Amino acid sequence: MPFSAKRKNPAAVALGRKGGKKGGPARAAKLTPTQRSESARNAVQARWGKGLRKQANQAKPAATTLDTSKKALHLCLKRIKEAESESELRRLTEELQRIVFHRQYQNAEN
Repeated sequence: MPFSAKRKNPAAVALGRKGGKKGGPARAAKLTPTQRSESARNAVQARWGKGLRKQANQAKPAATTLDTSKKALHLCLKRIKEAESESELRRLTEELQRIVFHRQYQNAEN
């Protein structure tokens, strides 16, 4: 028997959408620029944290601090060049993205 999605009440969907369209901009208008920046920073950290937790469950535990030195960056690039499997390449690419992201974040704080 094929999977069928549960039908939603169109009136409820419209009402929820109406509130959602108003809610986000109204909340943003009430926040100061500093509060908006902090909220955005927390959202970014939550998204990146999910990836770290997921990776920790799959492999070795994540390091408490991320090495963002030029040496670490070049070592990661070298390992990407030498990667033999697609999964290893994907993991190294994610590591490279984290290094670059954290370097940009650190530079923005300074």
